[in-house]
Amino acid sequence: MTTSGDAPPPPQWGQPPPPPPSPRPLRNGLGVASLVLGIIGVLCGLVPLLFWAAGILAVLALVFGCVGIGRARGGQADNKAVAIWGTSLGVVAAILAVVGLAITITVVNDTVDDLHSTGGKKEPAVAKESPAGETSRSGALRFGEAFAYDDGVRVTVSRPVSYQPGAYAAGHAAGNKALTVKITVVNGSGESVDLSLTTVTFKDADGAEAEKVYDGDLPRELAGHLEPGEQAVATYAVSLPRDAARTLDVQVEPGFLHYKSATWSGTAP
Repeated sequence: MTTSGDAPPPPQWGQPPPPPPSPRPLRNGLGVASLVLGIIGVLCGLVPLLFWAAGILAVLALVFGCVGIGRARGGQADNKAVAIWGTSLGVVAAILAVVGLAITITVVNDTVDDLHSTGGKKEPAVAKESPAGETSRSGALRFGEAFAYDDGVRVTVSRPVSYQPGAYAAGHAAGNKALTVKITVVNGSGESVDLSLTTVTFKDADGAEAEKVYDGDLPRELAGHLEPGEQAVATYAVSLPRDAARTLDVQVEPGFLHYKSATWSGTAP
C-alpha cells in the first residue's frame, strides 16, 4: 500500500504500436481495358470491311478511357497515362471506322451499279443527218446515231443547232455560243422507264462542263414515266465559250443507277 505522501510508480511502457499498413496499390483496370480495346479497334479499322467492329471497340475504348481518367483525377485509380492512351486510340479507331464505312458503301454501290445497270451498244446504221467528214471524239457516238440498250431502250441525240437566247435567259454569258440539241428516248422494253432520273451533261472542246441555258420553256427536259412502245423528245440548250465551241460532247444517262451513260460528240455549227 502507498500513502498520499509516497511517489507515484513509474509508468509502465508497453510494446510499441505496430507500423501502419502500407497502402494497397490503386488499380486502374478501366484504363487498361481502354488501351487494349483501342489497340484492337485500330487494327480492325485498318481493314475496311471490319468498320463495324472498329466502331464498337472505339466506343468502348472511349467510355472506359474517360471513366479511367476521371477515377485517376479523383484519386481512385492510378496510371492515368494508360487511360489517356486508350482514349486516344479509341478516337483513332472511330475515325478509321468512319473511313471504312465510306469505302464499303462506295464499293457496294459500284457493285450494285454493275449488277443492275443495263449496257448497250451503238446501232450500226449511221443517221442521215450526220454529215460526211464530221469529227467526233474517239469512242463517242456521232450526233444522230442511236444507242440501243440491251432491254430495248434507244437514245438518240440530234446534231446541235445554233440558238439565240432571250435577254433574260439564265446560264448564258455574253459572248458565248448557244446551241440546242434534241434528245429522243424510245422505250422498246417491256417496262416503264422513269425519265425523271435522266442526267444530261454537256462538255466543250476543252473538256469543261458547259452551262445549260434556261430560257422560257427551254430546256424541255426529259421527265415522267415513259411506257413501253412510247417515245419522248426533249430540247436542251447549252452555252459554250467562244474559244471552246469547236466541238460539243453530250452525255446522257436515261435512268440513274439503271442505264449506263452514253456520249455523243461532234463539231459544233
